[in-house]
Formats: sequence, structure tokens, C-alpha cells
Amino acid sequence: EIIKRHSVVVKSSNYPLYGDMSSRVMNIISKYSPSQEIYSIDESFLEFSGMNIDLVSHMYKLKKQIKDWTGIPVCVGIGGTKVLAKLANRIAKKYSTFDGVFDIDSISNDRYISLLSSLDIVDIWGIGRQSAKKLKNINIHSGYDLYKSDISVIESLLGVNGKRIYQELKGHSCIGIESIPPTRKQIVSSRSFGSDLSALAELKQALTSLTRVAIKKLKSNSLATTSVSVFVYTNPHKKNTPFIHLYRNVGISIATDDESLLIPMVAKIVDAIYKPKHNFYKGGVVFGSLVKDYRQQDLYSTDKS
Repeated sequence: EIIKRHSVVVKSSNYPLYGDMSSRVMNIISKYSPSQEIYSIDESFLEFSGMNIDLVSHMYKLKKQIKDWTGIPVCVGIGGTKVLAKLANRIAKKYSTFDGVFDIDSISNDRYISLLSSLDIVDIWGIGRQSAKKLKNINIHSGYDLYKSDISVIESLLGVNGKRIYQELKGHSCIGIESIPPTRKQIVSSRSFGSDLSALAELKQALTSLTRVAIKKLKSNSLATTSVSVFVYTNPHKKNTPFIHLYRNVGISIATDDESLLIPMVAKIVDAIYKPKHNFYKGGVVFGSLVKDYRQQDLYSTDKS
């Protein structure tokens, strides 16, 4: 009733599609600089040190190629530091006059001060809610308030990270590009089943297929999991039928990417959570607490040392 009253539109997520599109976009971006940091599924930093090029034109070409090849519109912020590049990206998104690309280093100091004055402190990249609360307690409310503050005060309040953000705001680069991406926190393999599944054997078959996809992702990223979660649920949009969501997480003492261990484990979890007489619409497998460059051990070996 609440959903109807407020005209809420509910759509299922499609993580495999998101991941595929993200990979395509990041691959295009990588062609425009020898140094790339993939910061998140939809965000990337590039470095152009020592490159004598027109950055604005270069980024317009990047923006156009991504749109032409994937259909995805993007915005680009150019700045001498990561914090400044993030601010520039914010401007590129907000003001259509820049056509999606903005170089913050090209504006005058007066315009830069005006920009900082218009920004709430929480809008500065790296300043979270708790940090913003601490800053506001000492009357630092805007980006410009931070800019004109004493660096020792900022460092004592927010530590080394706060000091770096302050310095980056001043144009001194001290948060470098991380070319090696951080280890993923989890791998999700999920999908709608196409037609509702009610039999235990059908569910096991569908989730085994999803488990194989997740294992493939583990191996391609040289990762192993120490946590396996399985979930299935009925269609939340069907009228006159109860919404059932079944879920269980199981920890693993030794990290693994072994299909012969993970597939039977998922099957056992499905056995444990299954409830008959329900039509399940979607399900998935999540590998969590991932580790990298692990050394595979025999789960049944004993230490003889």
C-alpha cells in the first residue's frame, strides 16, 4: 500500500551486468594514461605526470569514446591532486556549461575561493560525517573554512589523513595513485531464475551454476574465500503470496577457491535453508572475507612439526 501510494518503482539489481559494463569502461579509460587507479566500480583516477598534452581535449576524447562504445555518459574532473580532481568532477556534473569536463586548475584564485566557500565541509572528498562533525564543532563548516585553517589543528583533529586532505586542497599532491587495485571484499553471483523454482533439486542446480560463476571470478582475480553465503527469495511483487527470504552464511577456517569444496558446501546450505511449497524467484551466492596470494593447504592434514 505504501509503495502504491508513493508511486515507488522497484527494480531488481543486475550485478553481473554492472560488473561487465564497469570493466568495459575501465578498459577504455586505461588507454588514455599509463597510470590508472580503479577507485570503485564507477570511478577511476588517471595520472599524467610528464605528459605534454592538452588535458581538456584529451578528456573530451575519453568522454566521447566511452559514450560511443558503451552508451554510458561520464564526467571528468581535472586537478593537480586527487582532492582537487574530485571537486572538479563535482562541478563537471553539476554545471552543463562545461559539457562534462572541468579543469579546476584553470580558474582564478578568487573563483576557487568562491567555490570552496559554497561547499559544505562534508562535500570535500575524504571528509566523512564523523570528521565533518568534529570540524563543525570548531566552526569549520565550509571548504574555505578548512582551506584557511591551521594545518596543525587539522592534523591534531583528523590525523595524518586529514592533514593530507588539507594539503591536497592547497594543491600539494600527497595522495598517490594506487595502480595495484585493493583486494575485493566480496564476490556476488546472483540472478533471477527466469521461471519460479520450487523443488529442492531445481534450486540446487541453479545455485550450483551460480557457484561455478563465482569460483571462476575468484580464480581470475587470484582470490580465495573464507565465507560463503547463500540466499533465495520469492517474488516480492506478487500479490496474495507471502514474501519469503532465506539466507545463511558459513565461515571457512582455511581460505579456498576449490570447486570440490565450495559446491558441496553451497548444496548443504541450500538443504539447511530450504522451505517447500514456495516459488523462488531469485537466488545467489556470495563469497566474502576474501584473501589474496594465499597458500592452499590440505584441510585434513595434521601439523607434524
